[in-house]
Amino acid sequence: MKQALLIVMLFQSQLYAQSGDSVFHDFSLTIQRASIWTERPSLQPFTRNHPWSVQLDWGMIHTKTRSWNYCQCYTRNGLSAGYTNFANPQQLGQAVTVSAFTEPVLAHTDRLRLSVRGSAGFAFLSKVYDSVTNKEPIFFSTPISFLLTMGVNLEYRLSEHFWITAAGQFNHISNGGRRDPNEGMNFIGTSLSLRYVMKPATLISRQKTKYTGRGPVMMVHGFGNIHTAQATPVFQAEHKWVAGVNAGLIQRLGRMTGLGAGGEYYYDGLNEVYQQRSHQPLQTGVGSVSLQHYLFLGKLLFGQQFAWYVTTQTGQAQPTYQRYFLEYEIRDNWYAGFSLKAHGDHSDYMAFSIGHSIKLR
Repeated sequence: MKQALLIVMLFQSQLYAQSGDSVFHDFSLTIQRASIWTERPSLQPFTRNHPWSVQLDWGMIHTKTRSWNYCQCYTRNGLSAGYTNFANPQQLGQAVTVSAFTEPVLAHTDRLRLSVRGSAGFAFLSKVYDSVTNKEPIFFSTPISFLLTMGVNLEYRLSEHFWITAAGQFNHISNGGRRDPNEGMNFIGTSLSLRYVMKPATLISRQKTKYTGRGPVMMVHGFGNIHTAQATPVFQAEHKWVAGVNAGLIQRLGRMTGLGAGGEYYYDGLNEVYQQRSHQPLQTGVGSVSLQHYLFLGKLLFGQQFAWYVTTQTGQAQPTYQRYFLEYEIRDNWYAGFSLKAHGDHSDYMAFSIGHSIKLR
């Protein structure tokens, strides 16, 4: 629960940072239906299950000039609680979720709003992998796992107080590499929401200032977490650190996007464990180079990287992997959040991350 408290404090520190602004609160109810996405042949039968969820949000939005000037957009922030049914009670069960979200509004009129949303939190699962009683679904292996989501919302105002929202959303749940198996579940859904605004406020259309930040920046992230090797009939479970640095030279193409290249180097103590177990040489120091793309959505930062290993490791079946960052700006050019390393649809591990953007000219 310490991690959950950390997330709440992280977001609240920004929610209340502008106490002089007008703040408008709202509540929303969301129903989502999703499809499980996996490339692993043994998990294909589970793609016939279609998870559905119900979610309650509390949100708040600042409307004064100070809030607008930060990112040339309005941003809704808040907390969510939800229930997800994976449509397979015997093997997948259900989940209760809690998360914090941020939602920059990209475009709006009096009746329509287009926004993107990112959230991070925890999923409390009723069914997980068990080598004896539930060995087929290898998505989850810990009752408490991490939840990350990204989505696009289109809202329509029904009346003074009520809005209806249609959305598409990508959801990811995994244990962050704390225990094997750690396949993780990706499920993509569509949803409808009804939102009630307590004291309606009009989002004034303000003139955007010309963006003058085009140019190269250095994006640097530090990340780390505990990585766990599962116990076997021969070996005990072992817990090791994974920690490293990721950097990239990024050309800002506009206010919201940047493209570049870089690399990372990290220490993974589990490779020493796996080397002892398999008797194959594995390096604890792992290096890679990558192509990198960033979205700067108000205070929300979403980074996606396609990486190639440059350290040779016997037993490493895939030469490439993907690295994702979902972070929130806690102060000027400083970010905090999560990083996910994955091989295709398979989650390797999730880590806490701190990022910094350095303008080079």
